[in-house]
Amino acid sequence: MRERGTVFGEMADDYDRVRPGYPVALADELLAAAGPGPVLEVGAGTGKATRLFARPGVDLTCVEPDERMAGVLRRNIPGITVVDSAFEDWQPPRPYGLVVSAQAWHWVDPVRRADLAFDALAPGGLFAPFWNVFLVADPALHAALAEVDARHGLADETSHRRSAAARTPLGPFEQEWADLHLTDGRFTELRSRRYESALSYASEHYRDYLMSTSRYRLLDPGTARAVLDETIAVVDAHGGTIDFVVDTDVALARRPAQ
Repeated sequence: MRERGTVFGEMADDYDRVRPGYPVALADELLAAAGPGPVLEVGAGTGKATRLFARPGVDLTCVEPDERMAGVLRRNIPGITVVDSAFEDWQPPRPYGLVVSAQAWHWVDPVRRADLAFDALAPGGLFAPFWNVFLVADPALHAALAEVDARHGLADETSHRRSAAARTPLGPFEQEWADLHLTDGRFTELRSRRYESALSYASEHYRDYLMSTSRYRLLDPGTARAVLDETIAVVDAHGGTIDFVVDTDVALARRPAQ
């Protein structure tokens, strides 16, 4: 898990260029819900979400295990506190009113991560991991890409595995909360929130995006080249652009005030 979670630093600048960000409203609402107090971001990467929270008056600390990603983060958002460490290896020097993690929480040790989040929070503090879910807008393109993935053993593992035509409504995240170990009674006010946006990649840029994901980076070079060539050929055959509906889903939990 750690190996797959740290391959992004191999192309930190390209990662920063091709990865999407997150809705501004998400940060607005999380900061308002958490109230005053310092903010901690776990797995900040190059700052795709960090820039939303790095505001005047916000005391922000970012923990990032890959020094290459952290270097881009410091360049992108100078003046914030960046800690070069895995979250599991770091001892928070103070409690935080808000702990967030964007697309990175699944890389934290699943056995310890709920304990680590709880211990980092101040009483009454808010924990909010969130992630982008891509849904291909064109059903025909989705079906054609699924055929490529199936041929290469990548079914259900790629960013284009879901179709907007089969989009499900926002649920209460029972399974996600259980997977995140938030249902053991320590956290309260469990709830979920969804932000919807749209995203498009021209085929050449989508190739770069796919190579910024861990699944493709861990393929051997020959296999990766073959899969990418076929994938991009399919996108080109359907107009040269892949359009996504993007659901940014948030799981929220609060440490009790007492």
